[in-house]
Amino acid sequence: MLTVSTHLSLSDDFATFKRMLSSASFADNILIFAYKGVPQTHLSELKRNPKVNIISIEPVPLVEHIRTRQIQEAKGDWVLILDFDEIVSPQLAQEIRKIVSQDSHCPSTYYLRRRNFSLGYPLNHGGWGDDSILRLFYSKDFLDWPHSIHSTPTYCGETGRLFGVLEHHKDATLSYMVRKTNLYSDAEAKLFLDGGMAPVTRLTLVRKPIMEFLRRYYFKLGFLDGAIGLIQALYQSYSVFLTHAKLYELQAQSAINHKK
Repeated sequence: MLTVSTHLSLSDDFATFKRMLSSASFADNILIFAYKGVPQTHLSELKRNPKVNIISIEPVPLVEHIRTRQIQEAKGDWVLILDFDEIVSPQLAQEIRKIVSQDSHCPSTYYLRRRNFSLGYPLNHGGWGDDSILRLFYSKDFLDWPHSIHSTPTYCGETGRLFGVLEHHKDATLSYMVRKTNLYSDAEAKLFLDGGMAPVTRLTLVRKPIMEFLRRYYFKLGFLDGAIGLIQALYQSYSVFLTHAKLYELQAQSAINHKK
């Protein structure tokens, strides 16, 4: 038995969320962790699907805070974790169905090959083309999912890879990109502070964004993606700047508190 476990926050585009659910209709169960504040009209529509079970939760700063619950509270032997902006391709769905139908559960977790899209355009270069994530788990072999941003789960057993594509429509609009970056940069700056990163200097604030742009646009061939490749390279440079500027702010505040 397969359960698709996902979450729905206030900022998630509901139309995209429904596309994700439609692509995962082959699952036996669908578990949705709905943040409090999600419109009741959305929840009522979702409840019409007999496969859906909704759990209401308080909003969390990072989805990693609920990943362990997403797996532990799912029904069945296999759990597929999906975000609202991820679409399961027919080939991937076929591969997953085959795995779930087998008596063996070796490997016990699988990497999914993810193809990224931004503003509706595919990202084939710039470091986005080789994206794979652990998302399919044999639930009894799952151990834990750390709460830090972009963390990797721990599990028992071997790891496999699937060839079907998981489409990741990561940036539907520039407004959404800005909101997401503001959230993630807070978490990353705090992580760097806790890790004891060296003090941020003026050189850091100049060098880090420039190197990120060069890495994305030239070294990772982002320019081959056309205008969207340039937008992504510039935006990722901005994201790196914002994270280190926030780290500078945290370090300055920490120094002030230490003197008191």
